[in-house]
Amino acid sequence: MYTPGPEVEQLRVAVTALLDRDPHVLPDVELVNSTELLMQLRHQLDAVLTRQLQVIDVRDATIEDCGRATRGWLVEELLLAPAEANRYVSVARGLPTHTAVADGLAQGRLTLEHARVITTAVQKAPAELRDVIEKELVTASEVCDPARLGSFTRELIARLTDEDAEAAAQRKYESRWVRISQTFDGMHAIDGMLDPASAATLQAALTPLLSRSGPDDERTGAQRTADALVTIAQHALAAGGLPETGGEKPQVIVTISYDQLKAELDAYADRLTADLTGPVTINGTPITPATARMIACDAQIIPAVLGGNREVLDLGRKTPTWSPAQRRALRLEDQGCRWPRCQAALFRCRIHHQIFWSRGGSTDKRDGIHLCELHHWVVHHTRWRIRKDHHNKVHIWRE
Repeated sequence: MYTPGPEVEQLRVAVTALLDRDPHVLPDVELVNSTELLMQLRHQLDAVLTRQLQVIDVRDATIEDCGRATRGWLVEELLLAPAEANRYVSVARGLPTHTAVADGLAQGRLTLEHARVITTAVQKAPAELRDVIEKELVTASEVCDPARLGSFTRELIARLTDEDAEAAAQRKYESRWVRISQTFDGMHAIDGMLDPASAATLQAALTPLLSRSGPDDERTGAQRTADALVTIAQHALAAGGLPETGGEKPQVIVTISYDQLKAELDAYADRLTADLTGPVTINGTPITPATARMIACDAQIIPAVLGGNREVLDLGRKTPTWSPAQRRALRLEDQGCRWPRCQAALFRCRIHHQIFWSRGGSTDKRDGIHLCELHHWVVHHTRWRIRKDHHNKVHIWRE
C-alpha cells in the first residue's frame, strides 16, 4: 500500500481542513481573497502534476505498471476527460524546453490551458525568436484568457512566418478534426473543427435539408441539423462506392436470440424485427424493435444467432487468414479494444492472435481478440498478456 511522503500528507491534511471549514461564515473580503489564492495554488499544483507526468511519460512508468500509456492511464484509470488528459500530457512533454512557461505555471501565474496554448504556438515560430515569443506570451497570459491568447498567437505566428493565403488555408485544413464519442446513456456526442472550405461544403449539403417539412414539423433547428447530417450519410451509403471496412462494405448487425430466430423462420424478413420481445441491439447498443425495423428498410440485415452463453453460432469458419465472417463475428463480440477500460473504438483496433501466430496459434475466431495499436504492442513487447475465455470474459496478467 502506498504511503505518501510528508509533503503530500501535509497537503492532504490542509485540504481536509479547508473542506471542514464552512464558507458561509467567512466575510466577503476573506472569501474573495482566499478563493483567488486557492486558484493560484491550483495552478501551482498543476505545475507539480505536469512535472511528475513528464517523468512518468519518459520512463513509460504506466506501461510497466498497468499496461497503459500515460494518456490512456489518465483517461482509463483516473477517469479524466480525454481533452483534459491531452492537455496535461501536452504541457508535460513541453515543459523541459519551455522554461518561461514552467516558471509561470509554478508561480501560479498561468493556467494549464494557457501553458498548452503557448507551448503549442512557440513550436511553430522561427527558432531564433522562440525564447522571446514565449516570454511575451507568458506576460500576455496574465491579462488574456486562453481563447483570446490562442487567437492572438495564431495571428502572431502567421505574421512572423510571412504566411501567405495559400499557406494559411493549408494550416487551417491540417487543423481540422471531428470526434464522435458515445455517452453513458447510449447517445453519441459530435464535436470538432473544420477549415473554411470544408465547412462551406458541409453547409452547402446541409442547407437544402434544414427547412421544416410542414406545419406539423416541430423539430428544433438543432434537431433538423442532426437529421440532415444523418440523411446525407444515408444517401452516401445508398449510393455505394464507399471504402470497404475489414473486407466488407458497411453493414448493420441486429442481434437476436436463437430461440427467437427459430420461431420466426417461417415469417417474412421484416417479422424478424417486428415482434421481438427480447433485447435487440445494433452494433452492440440496445435499440427497440421498431428502430431495428426502420433501419431494415434500407440496410443489409445479418442475423447473428446467439446461444445461451452469447456464443456466435453461425458466423465464420477456420481459414488461413481472418475471413470477413470471422471479422464480422469478432466485431460483434468485442465492440472495441478489449484491454480492460480501454476506450479505443473498433476502427483503431486490429485482431490479435491470443496464442501468437509465430508460436503455433491458429486463425480461429475463438483465438481472436481486438486490440488497439498500443495494447497490441504491449502484449508483443512487454510481459503483459491477455486472454479471452469461452464466456467472453477478458483476463490480463504479467508473466
